[in-house]
Amino acid sequence: MVWIELSISMLVFVDESRWQKPERTDFFATVAGVAIDENCYDDFCKRLLRLKEKFFKCTDIGKYPLKGRLLLNRRACESYRKCEFVRELFSLCRLQNITTFSATKYFTVSSEAEEAQAIGSGMGGSGLTLPGSSSQGNGFAQLLAIVLERVNSFMLEQHSGDLAKLVFKVQSDQHTSLLSSSFMRFMYQTPLGGGFKSIMGSPLFAPAEVNHGLQFADLSAYIINQHHGGRYQMREYFAELITMQFVSSFERDEFELRGMNLVE
Repeated sequence: MVWIELSISMLVFVDESRWQKPERTDFFATVAGVAIDENCYDDFCKRLLRLKEKFFKCTDIGKYPLKGRLLLNRRACESYRKCEFVRELFSLCRLQNITTFSATKYFTVSSEAEEAQAIGSGMGGSGLTLPGSSSQGNGFAQLLAIVLERVNSFMLEQHSGDLAKLVFKVQSDQHTSLLSSSFMRFMYQTPLGGGFKSIMGSPLFAPAEVNHGLQFADLSAYIINQHHGGRYQMREYFAELITMQFVSSFERDEFELRGMNLVE
């Protein structure tokens, strides 16, 4: 009898959020990642579907997506059912040992032209570049690189020998192609990306409408970004994410290396 040892992978779902108040040129931007053992993902999805059915009497996979703007906007926060659903969701995530990562930065834009460039350079735009690639890195790419560094440290310390697979949401064919090529160029052709040995260099894509991992990444990015933007209603949920973040056993500059970061 031949025993085959299967390598375990971690799925890391990534999404971003930005919040710009009306008539303001400054804003917070966040890139968030949530990691779950690939072998546990099916069980997580089944439990989440039962949770949605319990609260919303819904069996349709595509209904009631875990979108921050739907579940935790100012009006939704007045709904006991939606708030209690989010609390139960966090309980489920803790049971599944989901680990959180994020990088948030405060941006200022001094002109409409610069604002358009900043918006277009986000993960949702077509101008994504990464630090060290052939074109200049942008703010969102800097945040993504910070998240990648934390994910790589997490894998080396807690899942040595395993591989993290990054999953992004499908938007358009052009966006998918540009993001894939930028990400692969960064991972395979730059010294920084080449050092992330515990992350698969080819990204994966899935439709966010039916992918619960991407939806929780969306919800996490929304909570973190709104919290840093000053919404007090997010304090409870932000604290939940903090308890789930990766904390390194090593120090850097006399500080703990943590999964969730506010970048200066």
